[in-house]
Amino acid sequence: MNIRKYTSGSVGTNSYLVDDGQGKAFIVDAGEYDPRLADAVKDDGLEVIWLILTHGHGDHIGGVQRYLDEFPGCKLAAGEAEKPILSDPARNFSREICGTDITPEADLYLKDGDALQAGTIDLQILETPGHTPGGICILAENDLFSGDTLFQASIGRTDLPGGSLESLLDSIRAKLFTLPDTVEVHPGHMGSTSIGAEKKHNPFLR
Repeated sequence: MNIRKYTSGSVGTNSYLVDDGQGKAFIVDAGEYDPRLADAVKDDGLEVIWLILTHGHGDHIGGVQRYLDEFPGCKLAAGEAEKPILSDPARNFSREICGTDITPEADLYLKDGDALQAGTIDLQILETPGHTPGGICILAENDLFSGDTLFQASIGRTDLPGGSLESLLDSIRAKLFTLPDTVEVHPGHMGSTSIGAEKKHNPFLR
């Protein structure tokens, strides 16, 4: 499994292009349309199966439509409980962040425990409300794409509409910290970490 990170936008949002080494791929989040990501798909002859949103804030959805237009056959997936944020520019802040109203409608809405496949990669969906009501994380083998739920030595903010610190901490402890310590964590901002490192060093979770 190959993971490539592309950071874009004013708040440094991470989008990930992940492929199985056999031509099938998926994207996690779309902060802004990034030509480097699009070029990598074309240069490597990848077929993008899924574009999966960890949540619906404007800094994670700005490039959605361009990617969907560019990669025919790619399906958009998001947490089912995220529908109200995805459909409301006043709640997803797309006008402030992207300069226009963005209201993506997913082809598939996901619940906790759902499974997806991208070529030979099995994906498990973990509902992790707290940063937003319908936030999700995606577990792919030994790699976790955590969106704005868990960061290196930090956690997602909970002061935006629908946020809950209690829910976020519960999501991390009950869903993420039960994973093996060796699981690599790829967040929506900043650098990667591991479950084990965050158990030991994250000051918000001691």
